[in-house]
Amino acid sequence: MYRWPLLVLVALLVLACQAPPTAREGGGRGGTAGDAAPAAAPAAPVPAAAPSAAPAPPASLETVRVGTVGSAGDANFTWAQERGYLREEGLDLETQVFNGAQVMIPPLGADQLDVGGGGPGPGLFNAILRGVNVRIVADRSRAVPNVRNQCVAVRKPLLDSGAIHSFADFRGRVFSENVPAVLTTSIIDRELKKAGVSLQQDVTSVTLSFPDMLPAFANDAIDFSVLIDPYIVLAQQQGVADCWKYTYELEPNFQIAVLIYGPAFAEQHPDAARGFMVAYLRAIRDYQRAFFGDGANRAEFLDLIGRTAGITDKGLLERIGPSWADPNGAVNVESLRETQRWYVARGDQTGEVDFDRVVDSSFADYAVSRLGREATP
Repeated sequence: MYRWPLLVLVALLVLACQAPPTAREGGGRGGTAGDAAPAAAPAAPVPAAAPSAAPAPPASLETVRVGTVGSAGDANFTWAQERGYLREEGLDLETQVFNGAQVMIPPLGADQLDVGGGGPGPGLFNAILRGVNVRIVADRSRAVPNVRNQCVAVRKPLLDSGAIHSFADFRGRVFSENVPAVLTTSIIDRELKKAGVSLQQDVTSVTLSFPDMLPAFANDAIDFSVLIDPYIVLAQQQGVADCWKYTYELEPNFQIAVLIYGPAFAEQHPDAARGFMVAYLRAIRDYQRAFFGDGANRAEFLDLIGRTAGITDKGLLERIGPSWADPNGAVNVESLRETQRWYVARGDQTGEVDFDRVVDSSFADYAVSRLGREATP
């Protein structure tokens, strides 16, 4: 189960960045791991063909080390584990919590982590330019219309007083990012520029983890940020902040987060990498059906999200906005290119990466060949 306190997040990050690579055992990749009401939603996906029979899993399972960011969408990884989808592919799961995808890059490149999930940023792209062959392999979260799991959140007294009507009203305010130059800040920057406000000169920017943003809102230390669920509903419940604009309203189909494979995992363990993708897309499809389809297993998913995020309030869980990811794993590459241009213009990125090389759809293509293709909105 993921823990909320900042000390736990920091401890996990230190362990991920400093621990030596996991020992390989018996030809595998380490021993068996330990315990590991939205508004109108997109059209329900067309049911896929029944998955083809997977080979019987070996007696010894390969452990896949996955980095997460503590969002509601992380439940998909645990769902794949608990439903036996990973075991059917001969795999087990071990998770570590990070503040964002960018801080996962060093352990991914050093073979201390196999899979990362979160918003790509200059840390990822600069590592690729330096020759670290990490790969974007699937969609993780996208801002399709009416999906309300990410928003520009504003301190509640500012909203209640009517002080915020447009992005021009953020002049002189304090903005918080969960990691420096996270990709969603590109949206904030573009919208501020349209209003004649400079993010660098007219706004104070600070870096706080998502859990730390809530007391910062309460103490008037920050004025606005981009929040994800479950922190949106927690902020609303505590009365410290509320959504002002949803991401999809500002950048429809914006690529919020991606699934990333480390080079050793993709290149040296291709069978495990393909099998993980099968299990991942099966979990994504179950999730989509639960929240955007006929509701099958919705209660079970809410329970899992509660265990993942440490939330026991059932009413709170019901309010969490689900994320959306392409059930076939497709990535919005043009959205990534637009974000990359922003990083290059700011000087955060030393050059442009070749997305034809960086985005590797072969693992998702393999999974779709076994699972069948689903329709998307």
